[in-house]
Amino acid sequence: MAEILRNLKKDIRVEFRNPSALGTAISFACIITLAVSIVSAGIPFPPMIQAILLWIILFFSAMNALLHIFTREEEEHTALFLRLKISAESIYISKLIFNAAFFFFIEAVVCPVFIFFAGSSVKNPLLFVSTVIGGGLAIVSASTILSAMAAKAGGKGTLFTVISFPLLLPALLVSISTTAVSIESQDFIEYNNVFFLFAFSAAIIAISLLLFKYIWIEE
Repeated sequence: MAEILRNLKKDIRVEFRNPSALGTAISFACIITLAVSIVSAGIPFPPMIQAILLWIILFFSAMNALLHIFTREEEEHTALFLRLKISAESIYISKLIFNAAFFFFIEAVVCPVFIFFAGSSVKNPLLFVSTVIGGGLAIVSASTILSAMAAKAGGKGTLFTVISFPLLLPALLVSISTTAVSIESQDFIEYNNVFFLFAFSAAIIAISLLLFKYIWIEE
């Protein structure tokens, strides 16, 4: 726990020192949302189209924001120090917590902005919020381990996006369909889909904990 908190504190301090990733992700999401609003000319899109647009924005915001958590360690040559001083499991958990807090903050900014500019009317707020949290956790859980793989391979954003999309496709499809339901209907509740998103995240995290040390530690 001490190792996790120490590394998490270090990541937060470094991020506040240079918040370019956060600023880029939020700026990207807000610009795309504004562009969607201009294209719609004040006429709301159908719920399914709104849900697709929202998750496309969130997905590419994640691709812009979550890669740097490991590439920064490689670029600043601090990865070797972490390997020597902190266990691989502690590093993974601290990076996962940081990415989750980081991306949930992005969602907290982007979703209200999207709802306002896209003219959305969410009829089932509880289902909408649950889906955003569950889908966001699925994106974070997959992105954390994949960003470690991309960083070790010397890859940048393109490689990260290419390897992330196939893994995240089931979670994205479920998130889109459930978000559309939350926008369209007040009565019909699909909480089984929300449970799927959390189960998907739990499975990815469990597998990542088993595999991370083989990705992170050079032998």
